[in-house]
Amino acid sequence: MYTFLVILFILLSITMVIVILLQAGKGKGLAGSIGGGAGGSSIFGGRGAADFLSKATAWIAALYIVFAIIIGMIYKSEVESTQQSLIEQRASEQESITQPNIPLAPQESGGSQTEEDQE
Repeated sequence: MYTFLVILFILLSITMVIVILLQAGKGKGLAGSIGGGAGGSSIFGGRGAADFLSKATAWIAALYIVFAIIIGMIYKSEVESTQQSLIEQRASEQESITQPNIPLAPQESGGSQTEEDQE
């Protein structure tokens, strides 16, 4: 699900870039250069293309924000669950380690003298 949403987010980003670049700026931008700059004979009419592209930009931007929030929430929940499981793994490792398996030197019982015995 997460991968699918990221792919849609990337496609939406590319679409938004294209729609923004098609909008006519002060110098008519790419929208004026496509079709030889014929103003009145375009598909949407003289001003129709600008209205359509501005509305499309608004809708795509809204979808972009919604997708960004959804992806962020999903990623946060996945990271929290991964971190929690790592903490639980470390805790179980610490519980399983009781004492190291190092042999200890044997203690002598009875053959040693203390300082009080020597006096």
